Amino acid sequence: MAVRLEFLTQDPDERALATRYWAADEEGVFLERVADLVPFREIIQSGQIAKKVREYCDAFDENQTCNICNGPVRINGRADVKKVPQSSPLPCESCTDEQNRRRAELEVQEQAEVNRRLARIVEQNASTTLDYSELPDNVVLILLAINAVVAPRLADGTFGIGDCEDLAPWDPGLFIRQLYRERYLLADPRMVKPGTYYLCDGELWYKTYQLELFLPPDITLGRGIGALDLLGEHRFSDPEALIKLWLDYSVGDVLRYLFDQCRIYNHDLDDEAIDRIKSTVRHGLHTYSVSQLWSVMWKVVKDAASLANREYYNRPKAAATIPNKIRKLLEIADQQGGISRGWDRPESHIAGSLGMVFSNVFAVDEYSPGVKVIEIFNRIGRSTQLQDEEKLSSLADSFMRSALDGPSPWLVMSHFADKIRDGLTTEDAMVEVFNQHSEMFA
Repeated sequence: MAVRLEFLTQDPDERALATRYWAADEEGVFLERVADLVPFREIIQSGQIAKKVREYCDAFDENQTCNICNGPVRINGRADVKKVPQSSPLPCESCTDEQNRRRAELEVQEQAEVNRRLARIVEQNASTTLDYSELPDNVVLILLAINAVVAPRLADGTFGIGDCEDLAPWDPGLFIRQLYRERYLLADPRMVKPGTYYLCDGELWYKTYQLELFLPPDITLGRGIGALDLLGEHRFSDPEALIKLWLDYSVGDVLRYLFDQCRIYNHDLDDEAIDRIKSTVRHGLHTYSVSQLWSVMWKVVKDAASLANREYYNRPKAAATIPNKIRKLLEIADQQGGISRGWDRPESHIAGSLGMVFSNVFAVDEYSPGVKVIEIFNRIGRSTQLQDEEKLSSLADSFMRSALDGPSPWLVMSHFADKIRDGLTTEDAMVEVFNQHSEMFA
């Protein structure tokens, strides 16, 4: 018999039952049906026999060897028996126990290494500060939007990407991840669920949506509502950053509408198609409003749905036409004077807190033509540049008059030249000399 038994009982009837259960001929055919083994004592159902036999003996299939130690493999029932010699796909119990022991030891070592690295991250992040008054324009807008959905945790607590689902109509995590990569938001490993951080090929990895993030304190005011008030007082001056953020947000707003329409008509878009659509939409948003592009999305999806019902077409083929149809409609619009129609925002399709920040700060929304939005942001940049030039001109005029009217014009100008040679800007050099010779300019 190919099955070797090691009895766990001395009861002759129990040993006999186990022997009958496993008995087979030279070809591996069992001599008795399991149904013929009942009744046995209190057992009247044949389905209970295999469990009871396992209490009476351990069975080893001599046709199976452990894939690690080549030792015998214990089996649980007749279905596990092999008729020809082979290596078992699973190790024997002894090797399995050894694997589990080693795995547990490795997990303990890896967790200790994870904890060591996290301790270093906590220490580093605890000493990090930001100058809220010098934050880039796009960062300020995103932080204002985050605060609108997680307050008061941005001021004095932590939050996760999942807490910011109302930040934008589509992929709100895009903006959070951007700030995290650029270290405007930091992680607090002490606040996360177990298993958030782990080692992979010796590197520390993490599950992004389980991170707990916080805004580092202001270099002067620390953390709190008072420090966040600096964001509301921010003077915007970088049109390039504002335009990029507006386009990132608006592309998502258009795509959210497109995906909703595709869901209605069971159109599936692959990643390549989505990337092509993103590029086309981003270009179109330099001219048209989000609302106008919604009307384009509606039309191409309806056309694709109609096409899918034609002979020799199906839904995948019809969906594949969507990227080219969007580009074609925008080309026609450019040639024929624009897009005549615009759609209203669907009830279930939110603008998100970032959209509301754009509306409140710059008075732009889904109905604002892209060309006008870009002009608004460029005007902000020109206005800031003009103000800076006027400020510098006024400072230079005051500096020159005060220096010439003072007791040592030559000394003042010599020190000014030294500051320039040291690498200071014209404005900073004048301020430094003002401070150095305050008694001369009094």
